[in-house]
Amino acid sequence: MFVVLWEFDVKSECVDRFTLAYAANGEWARLFTRDGKFRETRLLQNISEPLRFVTMDIWESQADYEHFLNERADAYRDLDAKCAAWTTAERHLNSFDADAKELDVKEKRQF
Repeated sequence: MFVVLWEFDVKSECVDRFTLAYAANGEWARLFTRDGKFRETRLLQNISEPLRFVTMDIWESQADYEHFLNERADAYRDLDAKCAAWTTAERHLNSFDADAKELDVKEKRQF
């Protein structure tokens, strides 16, 4: 499993539009589901800074995510441009291999 995290600072007057587009059944999820290797997206809202959101996009693998980006580059770019008007900042936080091999329990104890 491959996870991509993005952080957004949203304009107060645009929160409703933003949350509709980035929700689990929003425009981004509908675009992503055109690829069978997409698993899900989650939208997280910061409790102490309610205009800050994080999206968590989950794919089968990094290769599948990159394939989607190549195949749907125009649609991705168009939707990103539309949604950019609702934010003051957008940052790619990081990407993770969520199936990374766990350390042996003995190795963990050495830390």
